[in-house]
Amino acid sequence: MEKILSSFAFQHRFRFVNSFQLQFPVFMNLPYAGRINLNEITFGLCGGMCFAALDYFHANQTPPPFQTPQEINPKLFGFLCDRQLDSLKVFTVLKFMEWMIIDEKQTATRVKRYEIPKLRRLLQKGEPAVLGLVRVRGVQSPTQNHQVLAVGYEIDSALEQISIYLYDPNHPHLNPFIRFFMGKNAAAPLFIQSTGEPLFGIFVIPYRYQKPPQI
Repeated sequence: MEKILSSFAFQHRFRFVNSFQLQFPVFMNLPYAGRINLNEITFGLCGGMCFAALDYFHANQTPPPFQTPQEINPKLFGFLCDRQLDSLKVFTVLKFMEWMIIDEKQTATRVKRYEIPKLRRLLQKGEPAVLGLVRVRGVQSPTQNHQVLAVGYEIDSALEQISIYLYDPNHPHLNPFIRFFMGKNAAAPLFIQSTGEPLFGIFVIPYRYQKPPQI
């Protein structure tokens, strides 16, 4: 049994839930896909909230204690929007779209071979990692894809599975986890999230620190 927990704790989370309906389009030009609206890739500001929470964590600052999205002041809202864009660079958007169409075996192989080792290296250094969660498959609207922050993991070698502990902006007052069944003979579903949403794959999203605003 291998268990690693970062020092990212409940006080490092935003207290409000990710329930933003953005009223403005944010466009990006992608090779092959053309011009797309980023609001159609993920719902709300989950990536921005994860990036910003990490920014406050690395700055040794507690995030502002707003309880609801309606309380957030324009300065923080603008920062969350900027960090949302940072979380959805072209590489990440294309990866979401690609992973929606590759088959389950390819997904599991990539997660086991590349994403889990990458995640373990970051968490072993005490660095929480932003994860992209693929929640829809095929050629359809990707609005239900999601981003969360991995804050720890536990590997059970006997059962050939890894549990990844999360800060999820959609569930700020819970301690959810993802479980990936890594064995060759594991039966579907290979990925589950404790909060019940569908899950077809996970990957690490590159993060770079940005100084958070003083609120």
